[in-house]
Amino acid sequence: MTTQLFKARDMKTAMNLVNNEFGEKAIILSTKKSNGVIEVEASDNEEIIEIHKKNAEENKSFSNVFKKEISSFKNLKDKKNDNISYLGSKNLEKNNNNDESFEILKKIQNQIDSLKDEMNSMILTDQSGISDKLSHFTPIKLRQEKFHPAIVNKLNYSFIGKTIEEGRISFFRELSKKLASDDFSRFINSKNIFVFGNSGSGKSTLAAKIASYLSDKKGSKNINFIDITNSSTGNSDTLRSYSRVLGFPVKHYNNFNFNDDGSNNEVNIFDFSGDLNFGIQKIKEIKNTFPSFNFCSILTLPSGSNSEMIDGLSKKVSEIRPMIAVTKLDECWVGAEEFSSLALNNARIGIVTGTKVLIDSIIEANENSLTKYMKENLKSV
Repeated sequence: MTTQLFKARDMKTAMNLVNNEFGEKAIILSTKKSNGVIEVEASDNEEIIEIHKKNAEENKSFSNVFKKEISSFKNLKDKKNDNISYLGSKNLEKNNNNDESFEILKKIQNQIDSLKDEMNSMILTDQSGISDKLSHFTPIKLRQEKFHPAIVNKLNYSFIGKTIEEGRISFFRELSKKLASDDFSRFINSKNIFVFGNSGSGKSTLAAKIASYLSDKKGSKNINFIDITNSSTGNSDTLRSYSRVLGFPVKHYNNFNFNDDGSNNEVNIFDFSGDLNFGIQKIKEIKNTFPSFNFCSILTLPSGSNSEMIDGLSKKVSEIRPMIAVTKLDECWVGAEEFSSLALNNARIGIVTGTKVLIDSIIEANENSLTKYMKENLKSV
């Protein structure tokens, strides 16, 4: 007659091992999961079995008393609702006992509330072994929504001591502060704006939206589109179409004077047609050739870009450090994984846009607008 620890990859296999070794008389003393392995402690020792049964009876007895107190408390509440019969009751001593039960249950509830507060205030230094099914903790809730554990840990001060929902919103706001770019005001006051990104990411459309925005909000009228085209892709027909609609000319960058001091009050919006590598190469070339030339760079990131793509883009543009413009929000959305990846790469979002309409289609990505987007689109699981 022994006590033995059985290990298996799942509970069913572990229980089969117990039955094969001890038979039906075996009693389970404990179960746990360690490093992905199920551990079941079982015994066929009669003394241990008797002690275990006795403890079980005591637990059952306590459970019955607790249920009785709960029932008594419920009956008391029902009687108090019928205030006439309650006040006229002759069982004063019984009512006093129920009042004592009420106080006991009140203390229990206070203890439960206190435990909940402590659980919400816990900082999990290592979440790797914690099941995502434990939704009691705000950090676990955020992980369930697919936020990266590293960014959850980094911003854990935002939800400590708050309820789960309050903690989520506070986390969204802190994440938005981290993501929001400080370059938006610089962008709208810049004389030279570079728009670059992957093919099909909405570069030409964003360039046109920027021109429309500056014309409407700032009254800028001397706006030029500068077409920087990869010779293998040809001229940007999209940009020329927008040029005709808005009434702003398209110029080729070979004819552009990079030594101009900007005293003519013209605003130049550079559209780097072609792929991302072409844009990066040209921007570096301009920086090296004309070191005193001032510009604001904007990287177009279409919604729907996955975290791997964001990681790759961030590494490629690390020397340029552009402001991010999230485009095509009418076609897809940005989720928790993407926001996490942007934050972990120290990216800064300055613009969000999600419509093909040119007028009033640019939104500044600040703390409030990003928090609002997360609240509306990242639903609690």
